[in-house]
Amino acid sequence: MKISLKIKIYLMFSFLNLIYRKNTQKNYKVGVIGLRHEVNIGNNLIKYAISIKLKELGFTPFIIGTHFQNLNITFLKKNTNCIIINQNFTEVKRNDYDILMINSDQTWRRFDKHFYDYGFLKFAENWNIPKFVYGASIGYDYWQLTKDDENMAKLLLKNFTGISVREKGTIQLIKNHLGIKPLLVLDPTLLIDKKYYLKLIRNYKSNNSKYENYIFSYLIIPENNTLNFIKQACEQLKYKNHQVEMEEQNSIEKFIYEISNSKAVITNSFHGTIFSIIFNKPFISFIFKDSPKERLYTLKSLFKFEKRIIEYNEHPDINLLKTSLNINETLMELMKKQSINYLKMNLEIKKNDFFYK
Repeated sequence: MKISLKIKIYLMFSFLNLIYRKNTQKNYKVGVIGLRHEVNIGNNLIKYAISIKLKELGFTPFIIGTHFQNLNITFLKKNTNCIIINQNFTEVKRNDYDILMINSDQTWRRFDKHFYDYGFLKFAENWNIPKFVYGASIGYDYWQLTKDDENMAKLLLKNFTGISVREKGTIQLIKNHLGIKPLLVLDPTLLIDKKYYLKLIRNYKSNNSKYENYIFSYLIIPENNTLNFIKQACEQLKYKNHQVEMEEQNSIEKFIYEISNSKAVITNSFHGTIFSIIFNKPFISFIFKDSPKERLYTLKSLFKFEKRIIEYNEHPDINLLKTSLNINETLMELMKKQSINYLKMNLEIKKNDFFYK
């Protein structure tokens, strides 16, 4: 059977286009440095979300971290390209990655001896590749770093292509102490479509009926005022109370399942609040006593949740748990676009075109 000239030309151009696309695909390897791997639900979902977003943008992410107390990190191993460094950051090798990024979460808070490594990439100080920070948090509402820390941070950040933070209130603190004005970006969990979270629970088996009316309560610290409010809300609204502990088996899948199928959420967790927003669930979020407030204050300020995000000793209106969220979708999309554009800008600096100034 003869093939017509038109078909031959079409096949030839299709083949050339395939080769072109393959050769121009970014597909750079990105080493994503963050806090240690552990069972913390928010920590795991941040790593999952940034992994998904980097893949969507055409890059190959490697989620790198030390392994804290040999805790079960099945979720990370199953859902990300998780690299465990059991000793120290000298295990991260120069030629393994094209780009290094510091992931969101409290990466500018001094947790352990690896602070300069996970916060400022000291182990890669002399590596001539693009490096940037996405959505760092200092962990507190006030500045904690010493003058020595500041001097080291300034030195290490000198050749970074971008600095961004997760909390609005830390922008001025960083400008005052490090001489840098960072960009405000969203927590990575808000950058991806909720379909990726629903995918995680596709095969999840729950002991609770999805048709049961319940409030999902997720408390980092179970304060009496909050516990009393949960009890009162359940009695008044005729809802049951479901909850999850971080140490439970499949706690992350259960967390997502319970929020997505709940009638409402009561929490004092940053990510409990974020996932209430993602799944558009009526919520009340308490800022617990003596805790850093800026994470929740940023959400409160950005999206006008004055009545839903409150201090631990305030008394919210229970009827809010039956009232739909009034999310400023325009602002949400604007912030998401700004955050993703920041990622793209720093990721698309070509490896071979990058030189220290």
